[in-house]
Amino acid sequence: MKKPIRLGLIGCGGIVQNTHARAYRSLPDTVEVTALADIVPENLQKIGELFDVPTENRYADYREMLEHATIDAVTVATPHSFHAEQVIEAAGAGVAIISEKPMATTLEEADKIMEAVRRNSVRYTVVHNYIFTAGMRAAMTELDALGESHFGRSVGMGLKPTDFSADHPTPAFAWRASRAKGGGCIIDTSYHEIYSVCTLMRSPVRYVEGRVQTLRFDIDVDDIAMLLCEHENGAVTTVSGAWCVPATDFGWCEMHAENGSLRVRHRQNVKDALRRFTRADGWKELDLPTFDEAEQNDASGHVRYFTETFNALAADTALPVPAEKAYHNLAIIEAARKATTERRAIEIQLP
Repeated sequence: MKKPIRLGLIGCGGIVQNTHARAYRSLPDTVEVTALADIVPENLQKIGELFDVPTENRYADYREMLEHATIDAVTVATPHSFHAEQVIEAAGAGVAIISEKPMATTLEEADKIMEAVRRNSVRYTVVHNYIFTAGMRAAMTELDALGESHFGRSVGMGLKPTDFSADHPTPAFAWRASRAKGGGCIIDTSYHEIYSVCTLMRSPVRYVEGRVQTLRFDIDVDDIAMLLCEHENGAVTTVSGAWCVPATDFGWCEMHAENGSLRVRHRQNVKDALRRFTRADGWKELDLPTFDEAEQNDASGHVRYFTETFNALAADTALPVPAEKAYHNLAIIEAARKATTERRAIEIQLP
């Protein structure tokens, strides 16, 4: 049996404590958390105690961890503005890299990441967890039978607290409301809706029109995003996201094709997670496969994402989310921002 992948964590905050940690703990034979880096001592202590990481392997500076710790891979789970720098440094250290989304805040940063990854010949992927939810995984098995897509929709609405600002006492709220930290509705929340509906459409986006604006909160980033996308196959998709609209059905995406339609509800792991429409049967809820206990509690898809990713790293096979997918998602976001200021459709160059 191969030894577990020795994992270093760059960032030990809320997403790690509430979500990633559950995935790591479900894979004891595949991954072992052996080193930590975080500027917040409380985060180091909490995750260090959870995974029995020796105090000498807990670092305030991630660069020191990369230099001194014995690790095979790292995860990057920090505010968006730090991703590019930390991924490039990790690539230089020669370790495999799993980064939280987005890969960067701009395509200029993303280009530097891709160059560093190629130059150092390291494995690199970005967390697109929604395509690993139970509903989405089942939906993907239906796509061939439904034929070519022609229309898609994806929606993710919600309300941030009334005191939402870059000065909010909760760090997770504060950095998301800050341009300097890479916050904003489209790159934080709508990011998921974009890659989810694109996965169902099975055709890359070629043109983007959009309005990415700040309508409600006194923040220097957007709190609403509306996109109209044209795919390479001619299909059309809309993406709607907001931090200033009460949700009646938090997050979902649809695809409509020649032989029927699918509707996936995010974070609905069992009940009504997936519906299919055909002219013969109308809309029907589909049963999902049986999952083990860890996966049954995996409404966000993180356990399945990390399971497939670490298995791919261990076997040296293709990663389930290639870097090019994350780059394309960021290109759509950047195009939507540009479309807002230029009031025109923006073309995305495909490889």
